[in-house]
Amino acid sequence: MEEAGRTPKIGRKSLLLLVLGIALMIPLLATFDLSEAVSSLRSIGIVPVVLSFLSIHVGVLFYNLGWYILLDRRASFKDVFLIGWISLFINLLIPAGSATGEVARAYLINRKSKVPMGHAVSTIVAHRVVMIIPFVVSIVLGFSYLVGSSGVGHSTLTTIFLAVGLLIVVFYLIYRVSMDESSMLRLISFFERKLRRDLGKIKEMVSEYSKAFRELMRNRRALGLSLLCAFLNWFFDMLPIFIYFYALGYWIDPLMGILIYSVSIIMVLIPIGIPGNTGVREWVMTGLLSAMGFSKGDALAITLVSSTITVFLNELVFGFLAYLLVLKGISK
Repeated sequence: MEEAGRTPKIGRKSLLLLVLGIALMIPLLATFDLSEAVSSLRSIGIVPVVLSFLSIHVGVLFYNLGWYILLDRRASFKDVFLIGWISLFINLLIPAGSATGEVARAYLINRKSKVPMGHAVSTIVAHRVVMIIPFVVSIVLGFSYLVGSSGVGHSTLTTIFLAVGLLIVVFYLIYRVSMDESSMLRLISFFERKLRRDLGKIKEMVSEYSKAFRELMRNRRALGLSLLCAFLNWFFDMLPIFIYFYALGYWIDPLMGILIYSVSIIMVLIPIGIPGNTGVREWVMTGLLSAMGFSKGDALAITLVSSTITVFLNELVFGFLAYLLVLKGISK
């Protein structure tokens, strides 16, 4: 029970910030054409919403399957699936660039399925490295549409590719450090001398992590299958955008859809502090769609139904249910 108390919890501050995010949507509703948006939502109907919900769940299924493959059956798929949902839920309510959700994944898979901590962390880092590939592809394809359709200036284009390049460099450095633990061990030894404390257990975990990571990198089949799952997750996660546009009678360029999806993902990843960046994300997405030539009502309707309802509320509800189920199992 004492260990279970260390499980990541959602504080009052996160809930208050969520309320703040919802409050930011009030002027959005007043600024854009709310009556047209309501009419557009009625035009969309219930069937596209159901299909989009299913698409998001299939995407999450592939997301967790990719991690399950890297775990090499050291945990049941049920545990991996539920913990994966919890990580999405925690990332929504405690936004820190997805770091909080990854910490929760490592802790919970260790507690629930007895996966050694070093190995658990290695699979999560490897999973993140794999997942960054479709994200980078999405960014490049999406912004190539922006360049071709609007003639973005060289300075903007340079900034975009510098950001993507920086992201790639960060993940490459993580990869290099993970492949050779010597630099991490030297850093731990430095703090060990300064703090005059025995950090032997941390050193053991780092060595275990690096060894498990090297084994994963040699397992080409597992990496290939996990990468396939990453692209399937990307496809089904993005599909609702096309479903909703089609429901409103728009047949959009695939690259436009990828651009819209890329911006929505970037808005979720930026750690502004508001859970799910609610309110801020809606302002950005509605403004982007309006700038692309869609009416204010359609822009608002598509943003609300695709981003707020299909993604945010979906992950909030099902992530919370998974959170309760896993915590109940751990506390027994």
